[in-house]
Amino acid sequence: MAPPPHGRPPRRRPSPTGRRSRRSLRERLALAGAVLLTLVVGAAPAVAQSVSDGAPVDVVGPAATVLSATADGQGRLVEAFGDVRRARNIAVIVPGVGWNASLLRDEQGAGRRHPAVQARSLLAEMQRSSPGTPAAVVVWLDYDPPGGIDTDAARSDRAVDGAPRLVSFVDALPRSARVSVVCHSYGSVVCAHAAPHLRITDLVAVGSPGMDVWSRAALGTKADVWAGIAPDDPIGLVPHTRVEGFGHAADPTSPGFGANALPVGGAHGHNGYLVAGTESLRAIALLATGRRPS
Repeated sequence: MAPPPHGRPPRRRPSPTGRRSRRSLRERLALAGAVLLTLVVGAAPAVAQSVSDGAPVDVVGPAATVLSATADGQGRLVEAFGDVRRARNIAVIVPGVGWNASLLRDEQGAGRRHPAVQARSLLAEMQRSSPGTPAAVVVWLDYDPPGGIDTDAARSDRAVDGAPRLVSFVDALPRSARVSVVCHSYGSVVCAHAAPHLRITDLVAVGSPGMDVWSRAALGTKADVWAGIAPDDPIGLVPHTRVEGFGHAADPTSPGFGANALPVGGAHGHNGYLVAGTESLRAIALLATGRRPS
């Protein structure tokens, strides 16, 4: 073969494999961008609704007892409603986006979104479900939730970081107690990463964007897993995929996922799952007291 003119080396044509690899990377990055855009645009109404979620709600119940507080991150706080030390049934609520210690402490004008309101509602229902059995509800905010529907919410870093602390907290609860976790919105991502090591009987995911797995079996937990979403919950607009670290995989309420279906009759919007009179509140209280919803 004659040498190339002027001594220049011949140009190599990119191999079909190389072209496919670059095209695949571009396609994955484009899909990741599309997932992020869809999540931000599609799920934004859920957060908007969360911020202004109805009139203040006055739920009778015990004052919050601080179990731990730290200035780490955005400010973390764990509060109990009821006596955790003597409780036989304990439910641990893991909130989602938009919460920090300051907001959790501030109950002035609290609506149904506020974890303290939800905790007292659940405690009252647990006491109705199992009269005479000591019960307690914990609001566990020992992680840094995303501030809103943004890149942090689309990724799992904050959930992965907080999961070991959730495991440690649950492990320190009285061994004589039945423990359930109730994971709302992005909180369900935290619960999913903690699931293989949680000493619990039931894991409940409500209003979940996904749990970073494609099936209930992949959670690696022996607990019963329950999932529910209200028909008008805007979080349902979130795409159930996972690309380049964005998205949270399968819809845990889909039949193919394999979770038990949590009744959600009467629940509305993104924050209506622990509201008095809803089937979801009754069902979660039954689970927390050792019975299955019908």
